Amino acid sequence: MSTKSINAELFRQLSYIADDENCMKKALDYIRKLAIQKEKAEFVSTLNEVCEQIKQASTGQLQGRPLEEVLNEFIVLRHTLLLTKN
Repeated sequence: MSTKSINAELFRQLSYIADDENCMKKALDYIRKLAIQKEKAEFVSTLNEVCEQIKQASTGQLQGRPLEEVLNEFIVLRHTLLLTKN
């Protein structure tokens, strides 16, 4: 199923419950939870990459990126996660 057809089906299904505030709130809450899960998964993946790069940098295996740059990237990612928590 393509993204276009999934979007169309999502909006079609939402149109069936559009007049029911309680159902719409539940749908919105669930979609928000899915978005947060996706963001967390992306963050964890990036964090794992950064940790691996830190490990490589500490053993001298990482070429082309200073350790400071990798650590700064980690700090920015951590800060982003803290902001999305609130």
